[in-house]
Amino acid sequence: MTKRIIKPGAVYYLWTTTKDCIEILNDPHWCRFLLLSVGYHRYMLNYQIYGYLIMPESFYLIVQPGKMFTISKIMKLIKGNFARKYNEYKKREGTVWSQSFSAEMLDGQAQLNERLEYIHSLPVSRELVKDPGDYEFSSFNHYSRARRTTIQLVID
Repeated sequence: MTKRIIKPGAVYYLWTTTKDCIEILNDPHWCRFLLLSVGYHRYMLNYQIYGYLIMPESFYLIVQPGKMFTISKIMKLIKGNFARKYNEYKKREGTVWSQSFSAEMLDGQAQLNERLEYIHSLPVSRELVKDPGDYEFSSFNHYSRARRTTIQLVID
């Protein structure tokens, strides 16, 4: 595995999948729990969120870590918290997430906008919805200024 580059103040595009890409996030209950976990850890670990997407077998975040915690620590705690609760509720043991996650340091606003456009278009390209604003578990509506009635994360 290659070593991740850590740069203070950098913004990162992160993504991970469930173990064997099993679609456990088809259930809105677990998507909402994952959003709550991301939001909780945001306040505990002091990172900023610029975008997110939860798909049936994966999730994507665009974050800027604070000074005290790395992206590895952020992802470890989000994934670990979710896995513990999921396994407890399902009365099962074992791995929920793939062992690692992918990370890309973004270089400026243009690249941030490209990644946001990419993640917001995924539910449409995967034919889950016809319009990105119809997908509940995405930061798209924050940027489109559409009114939401469901749970969503605060975007920095």
